[in-house]
Amino acid sequence: MNKIKVSDLKEGYTFTSNVYIDEKLQSMLVPANLNLKSKEIERIKNWGIEEVYTEGEIVDPDKAEKSKAGDVDDAADSKFFSSYAAMIEVFSGIVSGLKKGKKPEVDTINKLANQIIDIVSGAEDIKDIHELIGYISKSDKLGEKYAVSGINCAFLSILVGMELGLTAIRLQHLAVASLLHDIGMLKIPERITDKNGQLTPDELNIVRMHSAVSYQVVIKNFGFPETIARIVLQHHERWDGKGYPNGLAGDQINLLSRIIAVTDSFEAMNRAKSYRSSMIGYAAMKQILNENSKKYDASIVKLFIKVLGIYPPGSFVILNDTSIGKVVKVKKIAPLRPVIKLLIDSSGNKCEDSNIEIDLVTNTRLFIVKVIDLSELEGKLEG
Repeated sequence: MNKIKVSDLKEGYTFTSNVYIDEKLQSMLVPANLNLKSKEIERIKNWGIEEVYTEGEIVDPDKAEKSKAGDVDDAADSKFFSSYAAMIEVFSGIVSGLKKGKKPEVDTINKLANQIIDIVSGAEDIKDIHELIGYISKSDKLGEKYAVSGINCAFLSILVGMELGLTAIRLQHLAVASLLHDIGMLKIPERITDKNGQLTPDELNIVRMHSAVSYQVVIKNFGFPETIARIVLQHHERWDGKGYPNGLAGDQINLLSRIIAVTDSFEAMNRAKSYRSSMIGYAAMKQILNENSKKYDASIVKLFIKVLGIYPPGSFVILNDTSIGKVVKVKKIAPLRPVIKLLIDSSGNKCEDSNIEIDLVTNTRLFIVKVIDLSELEGKLEG
């Protein structure tokens, strides 16, 4: 057991194991791999605590290697990426523990929810937000699939929730429910969740049980209140009443569930699934628009588009001069004319300068003619 002086703690430190404020390891300060916040340090100082305890070691972010950044396209240079990757790692540990029958880490879930809210509310400008959104299409390599889905869904939901002007407590409920919305899938046999090809009607019915199972897990295993569990239960209800488990329609569906219905669908379509080919951001957004007022609350879809744009950050596009780029920023005033990071110029040459950006609002002679899949782009870059 390692003792660490509180005076030696600094904001941003992470630890290889959980950190506790007592030697009996009963009161946790911060989970493993999660960034320590200044307010947490100040809190224990005010309590008169001089030492904390851990079985692990301190990881100084200023000295740590950017080991996973290469999987997320220049994310090593982002001030958010280390926190984002650490949250996925922490949540992956919780999910893995649940699979093995371990006791749920409720405090850690609350900390993750609060950290997501803090990151979104603390983003300095819209570019910071779009960096976060841009991770979603590439984050499947970072951890356990349900953990990745939960983190991504929580970020997207909080973006919409803040745009909607939700109170602090409702944002916290939304974040927790988003993290745990698919936790019941852990009870579904892997032969079904990992199946290649279309599910049979019986298999589909088993999958549809997961929202009711998630409801039970959230209440009985995690001990969260009915308020949060109900959000989880209803996230697959549909605006036209054709969802599950109870066939609710319109305003019968919890408002926060309606938010998750949109963000969960977008997130799922952006990541490759064993039973469905991957879909890029634009195609996912287009499908959500096509199903607007059938599956989703139109007012929530409107807010979602306002936040992400028609071409979400991370989408790969061809311009009318045949150049190819990646959407890096969306302007709410012009959702069809985002900022593009140029990857291949109009002559078909790979851009050596990775910092060339084209603002389609100011560069009116250029416009997007097609959105392409990442696999197509990788082929062009290799060539």
